[in-house]
Order: sequence, then structure tokens, then C-alpha cells
Amino acid sequence: MNIDYLHYFLDVAQTKSITRAAKLNFISPQGMSRAMNELEKELGCDLLIRYSNKLSLSPVGEELVPKIAGIVNDYTKLLDFASLKAQSRDASCDYVQLECQNIAMLCFFPQEAKDYIFESGKVQFREAANPQIRHTLLSRCSSEDATSRPVVGLMCFFNQERNPETEEGGIGSLEDLGYRYHPYLKTYDKVMVPLDSPLAEKDILSDEDIAANTLVATNTHLHTVLSRRFGVDAIGLASPNFTLRKRMVEKGVALSFLPAIAELTVADPNSFVLRDMERPYEVEIGFVGMESDFEAEPFVELMTTLDSFYRSHLDSGLFALCD
Repeated sequence: MNIDYLHYFLDVAQTKSITRAAKLNFISPQGMSRAMNELEKELGCDLLIRYSNKLSLSPVGEELVPKIAGIVNDYTKLLDFASLKAQSRDASCDYVQLECQNIAMLCFFPQEAKDYIFESGKVQFREAANPQIRHTLLSRCSSEDATSRPVVGLMCFFNQERNPETEEGGIGSLEDLGYRYHPYLKTYDKVMVPLDSPLAEKDILSDEDIAANTLVATNTHLHTVLSRRFGVDAIGLASPNFTLRKRMVEKGVALSFLPAIAELTVADPNSFVLRDMERPYEVEIGFVGMESDFEAEPFVELMTTLDSFYRSHLDSGLFALCD
């Protein structure tokens, strides 16, 4: 079961609105509605009663709210426990908890940054989707030890869907609690193509080139972006497992997608190439945290490493740093 759907359901239950819950979780109302339909199908019961101009919880939905809230809280505690056990450290050590989209460790962090994260002992790294990052930060504000450790989230947005001018939730709800979002760079997705495929001989792929193949996406909001563009039936698999997606591309049974910056950070792909799309969509990557978190020494050191790398590749044309 996709844990994000449980987060989504709790927000729908609280707001009584698909649209407001979608804004809180950085996805479209269509994506939120689809997620609720899939959750209901998986559970085998109706969670929501949908009217023409309003929405309410079904009796079963009402009963499941505390149960699902318990599952979400237990899941977060499980991740916290596992992270602490995985990286033992001196209790006096100054460190930062870094909550990241899986795209971050795969493509955004160059090897120098990965070496710093895993060798310095000053960064506690954990993969999480945007909604899980938001949940962690919200939970931190209500925790008694909210100031005991810096927590920074690294988030990924597609197609400029985060609009500070009109946003009522999501990042906005975090900013109301004192968090700040700092976009770091903007890039765009490229298509992962088998090395021996005829598509590898093309520099730019049209939508027709792409849609003629089975597509493999992450199970993040990218799934919604691709479904809207190429159709739900075009997505053969949605998985956070890059090794699995890469293997399917290598075997020539599917195409997948990576940010253009992967050309700089993914070493020797060997069995696949990245090709431009005729109509690329934008990917924005940025950090969210308290200003005091950004000033923590481990985070400053990590940013120094990132800045050094990306400023040395500004002429690549694969990304633009945000002001």
C-alpha cells in the first residue's frame, strides 16, 4: 500500500475537500481524486461520500480516521527508530536530519556530497516523498523536542506547480509555522532510453516516440504528470526503486525518466542514454526548514559542497541555479 495515500486521506478527512487536500500535498485535484479512488479500491470499501458541491466521510471512513492516523504515526516512528539505529553517533555531535526525495540522492547530490553525507557522520539521511517530508516537519512543531535537532527537507516539484502567489497550503502551511522554502535549482526531465534502441539514435524524442513504449515512473507526483500527458494506460509500472526501473530500460521493455542533471551526477550509465523531450517539463528542487536549521554547521558544509559542484557546471545548460 502506498503510504502517501494514507497521508492524503487524513488531509481529505480534515479539510473535507479534495482541492484543499491536494494543495497541502503539492498534487493536482485530479491526482488526489485518483489516489482516493485507488485507496478505496485497495481497502474494498467507500471512504468518501461525494456530492455535487461537497464531500463528506462515509461511516467507514469516519471509523478509519483514527486507525489510519495511528498507522501513519507508527510508520513515522519506525523510520525515526531505523534511522537512529542505522547511524549511531555521539549524543553531543551536531548533526542535521535530512529528509529527501529519492530523486535527490540519486541525481541531485554529486558524489562529493554523497561522500560528505555518509562519511562525515554529521548528516542523518532519510528518503521520503514530499507529503512525508511535510508530515515530519509538522510533527516536529508539535513535538516537545522540536528544537533538539535541525531538520531540513529537500523537495522536488514538477511543472512549476508550486505557485507562491496562489498557494493556500503545502509550503504555505509550513511557512505559517516558521519554515522557509528556498528553491535551489531548476532542471528538466530527460528520457532514459536503452543504449541499443533506435531511439538512442535520436537527439530529441517526440511525444509519439515516447508514448509508443511502455513507461516506468516513480510513484511520486511524476506518475500524475506522465499520466496526464501520455495517458494512464501508458504507465506500465510506478515504483520508487531506481534499480528496477533501470533494469527495465536496459532490457528494452520500457522507458523511464531522470532529471537532466543526472548527466553530471550519475556515473557511467553504460546501458542507457538520456535523450531530450520535444516538450520537456520543469523540475524544481529546493530546501525547506527553519532559518536556524539552514545555519547549522553540517548543512552549511553540505551546501558549500553543492555550490562548488553546481557553479562549476553552470555552462552545461542542464540546469539553472535559483536566486
